[in-house]
Amino acid sequence: MMASPIRAVRFAVVFAVAAVLDVATAKTKLRFGHYDSLSVARCEVKCWSKPGKNECIRSCLSKGLNKPGECPENESFISPFATACIKACQQDSQCPSLTKCCQHRCGITCQQPINLKNITDVPEIPRDLIVTEGRRKRTVFVEWKPGGPARENERIIYVLEERHHVGRNFVEEKLSHWSICARTSKLVQPLKNVVKAGTWYQFRVAAVNENGTKGYSENSFTFSISVNPRPPKAPQNMTVTPLWVSNTSLSVQLSWSPPQSDLPIHRYKVFWSRRLHGVKALDSVLVNQQIVPRDQTNFFLNDLQPNSLYFLQIQALVQFGNERLKGEKSGYILNTTSFNNFTNNEIVPLNLNARSKPRGLQLEKIFWSQGELRARISWKPKKGTQRYTVSWWTGSCNESYDGHNHFKVAATTKAYRFDLYDLQFSCRYKVSVRESPPNGSRISEDTILSFSTPSCDSFKNIYRKTKCVNSS
Repeated sequence: MMASPIRAVRFAVVFAVAAVLDVATAKTKLRFGHYDSLSVARCEVKCWSKPGKNECIRSCLSKGLNKPGECPENESFISPFATACIKACQQDSQCPSLTKCCQHRCGITCQQPINLKNITDVPEIPRDLIVTEGRRKRTVFVEWKPGGPARENERIIYVLEERHHVGRNFVEEKLSHWSICARTSKLVQPLKNVVKAGTWYQFRVAAVNENGTKGYSENSFTFSISVNPRPPKAPQNMTVTPLWVSNTSLSVQLSWSPPQSDLPIHRYKVFWSRRLHGVKALDSVLVNQQIVPRDQTNFFLNDLQPNSLYFLQIQALVQFGNERLKGEKSGYILNTTSFNNFTNNEIVPLNLNARSKPRGLQLEKIFWSQGELRARISWKPKKGTQRYTVSWWTGSCNESYDGHNHFKVAATTKAYRFDLYDLQFSCRYKVSVRESPPNGSRISEDTILSFSTPSCDSFKNIYRKTKCVNSS
């Protein structure tokens, strides 16, 4: 369903204002996320013009609010607990949505109030909720009408909620729980970063003033934007640990972050190919490919050969009905001409004709700065090199080593020394330095060293003013 040109123009006028309210909604979620959204909106109206608005809202929520309506008569409530009385709440604010804390024949529980329709100081339930698609296909406008005329100088906040499920066809049983997606004082709300292709949505809205609310509108019709979901982007932050010896071959751990995707990731596919010596640059032999579960973002590559170039790729796959969408691939070139044997703490050259790499890498000192343990490394500068990439990994800690190197962090620098940060006591680290040519045209090799940090107690004996927690 498309928005008319007149409606699209009118929506465009309120879009900027509503975008600001979207940001406010997100911040409110962070500050008061564990409170019921209707109660938060009610306290926000109460504190609208008061100084220290956030503190006012927090105080309002902590004191609790009596909700409008009356508790049902004891006789009308049939308790499911025949043998024991219960006490599930003490005040209305402990009950979700519209429910009140009510006494019945054998206990106190949250129950739906009665006679809400007869209350005059609470706004009427909104009506005629419609959802339209904007000219930009991934923008949706939700519009409604007030349930009745507003009182003079009455401030009302509308709480908009959504539920959804992914799929080509709508199935009501698959819908998620209701969750807030916007708060606004307008009668229309644009949703630009909420609605995704390939997903069905329903919306509802409640009108809230300082006295409370009568509840949510009828659910909107089910809605899905007209564009098809796009394949996922390439996986992000693709990294590899330094190589290590496994039996007579080499191994490495490959890690990545999930990509942007309209649909949930179904699984990943990892590819790796080996370039053979003496063959044209574009010729390579596909060694293997492996499927990785969607909740796994790392993979161990084993049986790698020395003196070789490997091309590593990761691809995300999603499912849309019977159709499988293949995402973009991220790539990484792995050079096995040199590697560091971490357990022996030594550099093992596999190719004496290896390309140029930083020289003189050394550990200058381990020190305490800005409330954390750090280590300063340095190396000899090389003419023509504009910057270096420094990476460091955690190996064993407290004499416990699981056989793998865990990637820590990477950074770039133009200097010839670098302070490794966020280190832990009683741990073994590996650090590598690589030239980063500005044009990226040549493969640079790493210079690698490893070192151990002292225990907290031994470090405090030397630097007595250090405040550290013993992790050994």
